[in-house]
Amino acid sequence: MKQFKLFLVIFTLLFSSVAYAKTVTLSVTHPNAKYGVFSTYNLKVKPLNDGTRRVKLLEDLIFIDSKGKKWTSPKGSVVDGATIPEVFQGFIGTPYGGQYVLASVIHDIAYDEKKESWQDVHQAFYDAMLASGVEARKASLMYIAVYEASSRWGENQNEHLTDQKILSLVGADTVTEKDLKEIGNSLIKLLEVINFNN
Repeated sequence: MKQFKLFLVIFTLLFSSVAYAKTVTLSVTHPNAKYGVFSTYNLKVKPLNDGTRRVKLLEDLIFIDSKGKKWTSPKGSVVDGATIPEVFQGFIGTPYGGQYVLASVIHDIAYDEKKESWQDVHQAFYDAMLASGVEARKASLMYIAVYEASSRWGENQNEHLTDQKILSLVGADTVTEKDLKEIGNSLIKLLEVINFNN
């Protein structure tokens, strides 16, 4: 509990310094072009300073996925980092603070526009995380959470990932006893956070 409170204090200090900055650069430091490429790995944004975590893009962000599909988040777009629910930020990271930051921007815009299927939008998020250098297991867990918990539109709204697909995504064939303990500890911490927030 003390660690979580310390995290909140540090996050508040960091967020307040970002919230009142004129321009902020959202960066990815270890990209992996095998899964796709971004137009920039140092995206300039401007906090709106409206009491929210929303920022305005000061340039286009384009992601070309491994299949050649172009995903564009245009200059002037406003994102809020909603891809990462607050309850998970203590474990995953803040909306603008991890290797997944550019993937989050791509997902936020595509999710809001709803021009593509909800499945394709979430797949783009997953591919963009891997292209950003997010560790595969973390990217898989974030993808599963978004796929299963986000709103849906268009066709196949009752579709869910199969158990086999989930096990494949998290590399169940390579899960060790140590991994299971880490997963168990993470779930316990998550439950503590949920209980703390209620």
